[in-house]
Amino acid sequence: MRGLGFMGAVAILIAGACTSTGGDTDDEEGSGGATTSTSAVGGAGGGGVMADPFCEALQLPSVPMETQGFTGPRRNLLATPFELPLTDGTSWSFEENFSGCDTYIFVPSVLVKSQLNPAPVFGSDIDQLVYQSPGNVHYFFIANATADNVGTELAAAQAGIDEALAAFDEGTRSWWERRLHVVAPFAGDLPGWVGEVAMGMGRGGFAIDRHQRIRTIGSLADVNRFRSQLQAQGMWPWEANVANAAYEAVHFNFEAERDARLAAEDVTIVRPFDNVVLKYEVETEASFPSAAEMQAFDTLEIDLTMDCPDAEGGEFGNCGEWDYLAHIRLWDEASQGWIEMARFISTYHRQGRYVVDATPMLAFLQDGGMRTIRYEISPSWNQQAYRTVMDFRLSNRGKGMRPTSATPLFGGGDFNSSYNDGRDPIDVPIAAGAQRVELWAIITGHGGNNNNCAEFCDHQHAFTIGGQTFTRTHPEAQSNEGCVEQVGHGAVPNQGGTWWFGRGGWCPGQHVEPWVEDVTSLTTAGATATVSYQGLYAGGSIPDDAGNIRMTSFLVVYE
Repeated sequence: MRGLGFMGAVAILIAGACTSTGGDTDDEEGSGGATTSTSAVGGAGGGGVMADPFCEALQLPSVPMETQGFTGPRRNLLATPFELPLTDGTSWSFEENFSGCDTYIFVPSVLVKSQLNPAPVFGSDIDQLVYQSPGNVHYFFIANATADNVGTELAAAQAGIDEALAAFDEGTRSWWERRLHVVAPFAGDLPGWVGEVAMGMGRGGFAIDRHQRIRTIGSLADVNRFRSQLQAQGMWPWEANVANAAYEAVHFNFEAERDARLAAEDVTIVRPFDNVVLKYEVETEASFPSAAEMQAFDTLEIDLTMDCPDAEGGEFGNCGEWDYLAHIRLWDEASQGWIEMARFISTYHRQGRYVVDATPMLAFLQDGGMRTIRYEISPSWNQQAYRTVMDFRLSNRGKGMRPTSATPLFGGGDFNSSYNDGRDPIDVPIAAGAQRVELWAIITGHGGNNNNCAEFCDHQHAFTIGGQTFTRTHPEAQSNEGCVEQVGHGAVPNQGGTWWFGRGGWCPGQHVEPWVEDVTSLTTAGATATVSYQGLYAGGSIPDDAGNIRMTSFLVVYE
């Protein structure tokens, strides 16, 4: 993921970087060359801080500062005001510099490049960090390894900043020299919650997100820095890179925009699981609106939080360490079977929240009332647990139609030379009142010893209807950074394992996005549509021992 972020917009904002708007707080942001608004966004006790011109220019969702409700230095709790002494002799105030749309990332000296290279990660690659970062982030470099080496560590941080800034144009330098901070004392001597977190739960790095909540940061291992000498000694072979901290800022922006959208929607929420720790497989009864009420909904989204079991702990050693398939299923009385509604992949060692459109599943919920939900979380041989919140978000977006039937098509299976055997075409009746017909499928590839398939190959799936073929391909499976590129689309960054690699239809720490094709023009209302399917490898026959395909597919009719 290169150039991901807001640097183009930053370039516009800092076009007049040498012009100050005056005032300590406003000068920091006003130096970016934009006119500072006088509208206050401060919350209770917030002091009426000025709106950030960056927030306004990019129309980023902005929130007022909260100063009440802090209950401890814990992950996901409120970050209250603090001040930090910096090595340049100034003091940086969170309250005075609060904009309502910034994020704040603390990179500690205890994060070193590798077991063979104990230099703090922040001593180099600051230029790459800036390049990969959105413009609405502050970075703080802190010494928390040992009190005996503070001066050397902080000097390395400042040297890395100075080297990077010297290579930038004046506008970029002006913007980022006010957002790259070296904190003067040893972290253990910092007052308040910042020092406590820096030496405790967040010792490996922490952050404040767009919701003003304390978060930990993950591993900064860089897929492009494989070191054979580390592998030869049985060590983690990928060296860390401070630039990967930018992925946290990118993901925080994704979260803020997603959450602002969700908060603005008029929805009916059905919540089968509410902040409970679950593992393996569980079933529950969920009460949906009546059949008459269900007729009014044209959209269904599923919002799933998979947090670490210990709400007070960090992420590593708390959240599950492996990437496993997780499924949400609905018991269907008509077919006497389980219908897969949505699919997710758990993270390596990190919390996650995922929102996926599952509108076709309204066809199975038309009767409303009590329904049985099955949540498959982790396998029997490693029952990773997660603190779970699951919401079914029902809404009417004025589409003028809703799904009234979803006919099951084809499933997956062992991906080998006999994969396509016995896959006869399927005839599907199309309702006389049909307004839209779509092909809807969830497809992921897993395992395999042949050609790294089906997890790491471009397995292909061809559906033919009305004489036209639609093929789902997975070229991202060929990329070392295929899942890095999904950070701005919901994939959890900086996980503890090999999260970066593109997979065949999925990423660790992300929902599986359904594949949707509009096939309305290829069908006739009141008639029958015939659908055929075949799986392909490299456009042709499938080799043996090429893993497994997990597939759920439907032909969905909207009326």
